[in-house]
Amino acid sequence: MTRRWWLWGCALLVGVSACADTLHLKNGQSVAGELCGVTAGSVKWCATGGILASFPLTDVARVEFSTDPVVVPRVSEAEWRKAMGSAQRELTSCRSARYGLILGGLAFVGGGYWLGLQGYEAGNLVIALGAVAAGLGVIAPNPRCPTQEGKVRTLVRIGLDHGWLY
Repeated sequence: MTRRWWLWGCALLVGVSACADTLHLKNGQSVAGELCGVTAGSVKWCATGGILASFPLTDVARVEFSTDPVVVPRVSEAEWRKAMGSAQRELTSCRSARYGLILGGLAFVGGGYWLGLQGYEAGNLVIALGAVAAGLGVIAPNPRCPTQEGKVRTLVRIGLDHGWLY
């Protein structure tokens, strides 16, 4: 009788470990377990053995689900949407950083013009510096944001796997 329970327990253990999701990291390591949660900066992972770990999204290559996450969602859609919105804002902020240089240059041009109207000779110098800064901002290429792009890419893949994106 106990032998039969032992066999059923082993079969159940093998079945549970066979259904584990896999977290693939960029350094080549793989971690078996299940996705427990997401934030804008990390993936919460329930590793096999009940260990809760948090991995930065920038270190995650991909998440491989053993069963269809549309049928058995790993995280709530609200939690994913909150993380995705925050990661998208970070990416937008990074990509629009050059606009600050343009606006700062234009502010210097305006300030220099005002100084010139007040009779200060330094106004022309301030206008020239502002024009150079604004010109550099205009001709500068859009910045690359690999950290933020990696976060958004990983969260998009999780959303696609769960059926929240089409």
